[in-house]
Amino acid sequence: MEKLTLKEQVLLAYYIYNFLEDNEQAIMELEHVLQDSLQENYAKAVEELEHEGLVNSEKEDDKERITNEGVLYIDNILHIQSESTDGNKLAHVKDSLLIYEISFTVEKLKEYIYKHLGITDEHN
Repeated sequence: MEKLTLKEQVLLAYYIYNFLEDNEQAIMELEHVLQDSLQENYAKAVEELEHEGLVNSEKEDDKERITNEGVLYIDNILHIQSESTDGNKLAHVKDSLLIYEISFTVEKLKEYIYKHLGITDEHN
């Protein structure tokens, strides 16, 4: 069983969001989950990801988004083929989390990720 670092868990949440419908409700849900689960560490975690070039803020709405480098980082740690189409990336993420029995240290991030991947309690 592999355990994701806090940075990887946060980046995976951004990754999941990247493949969801981009609307105000979706970004608000992500920000709420990140702030609620990380609390005082939220700004530091996002700053670290920005510094590493894994996320950046969009000029039009000043919201954080995962970068291409961030997508590649997650693809690499979850063993997702780079030629996978965007339409089935989330299916590959779901499969990787279940096959490799990847565990999380932040329950709220896990809940967010599992919810959007369609992983139910019977898989836990």
